Amino acid sequence: MVDLKSTVKAMCKAFPGGRSAMAGALGMTETQFNNNLYEKNGCRFFEVAELEAMEDISGTSCLAEHFAQRRGGLFVDIPQLEELDQVELFGKSMRTAAHRGHVDMIIQASLEDGVIDEAEAEQIMKHHRRHLAAREAEVRAVIALFGKKSKAGKVDAPSVQLEASSASTKRVE
Repeated sequence: MVDLKSTVKAMCKAFPGGRSAMAGALGMTETQFNNNLYEKNGCRFFEVAELEAMEDISGTSCLAEHFAQRRGGLFVDIPQLEELDQVELFGKSMRTAAHRGHVDMIIQASLEDGVIDEAEAEQIMKHHRRHLAAREAEVRAVIALFGKKSKAGKVDAPSVQLEASSASTKRVE
């Protein structure tokens, strides 16, 4: 499991300008930022609001992923309908397949000596969570793009199939 300090470091790394720019964006000097990060010179670790601000500033989901992983959960971005189309769905499908392949490659490499040690297991699970999150996002995107809700709140499969195939709705008798 990734600790909170590593999460902060990842958010800083993702932000242009790194740690010093992140500190400035929070209204701190880099020294103050480092004192909070490492809890030195009587400084406390960052408050939740500061951590959330870092996540927003960095444009990442590192903090959400940290908390989800901490509780044994899985963080998944909910797709926004206005940014979805068939090309985006194909991209999501490819990302899902790539993540699965990466997990399989790690497992294969780990089994070369016949034993999966703790570090290898952690690496496998890290990438497995990414695969599951990618698959969840892919499935949600398909439903968001093609799903039509009936009165019972269920997806209307015939309408989805008609829309996807661009078939005519006129009946010939």
